[in-house]
Amino acid sequence: MSSRVWYCAVVNSDQMAAGQIMAIRKQFAETIEAAGDPEGACLFVVNHATADGAESSSTDEARPEEAASVFFSPASVCAIPDLIVVCGAAPSPPPARDRAELLVGKQRDWDQLPRSTH
Repeated sequence: MSSRVWYCAVVNSDQMAAGQIMAIRKQFAETIEAAGDPEGACLFVVNHATADGAESSSTDEARPEEAASVFFSPASVCAIPDLIVVCGAAPSPPPARDRAELLVGKQRDWDQLPRSTH
């Protein structure tokens, strides 16, 4: 059984962010595989833009608008409760499709993200 709730954890974009995201990705992939690869279990990341619209850089000072967020799909939640707690993830809407990058999952997992309405 799966809820329809996504979870999101914010990772500051300092020099450690890339390492943190890769560690989350690795632990997520290992845990999901051990759980039997539930259908729809996936992990996305969104790198937030700076105030001037440029993508954040790992060499910039960490500011809230220069963070990355990892998104845990509803189908993954029951398999990764410890990871959600460790990451400080909270319930969230799904990531914006045009900003997201699939870290763990299958190509069809993109269908879980909302499409733009224009």
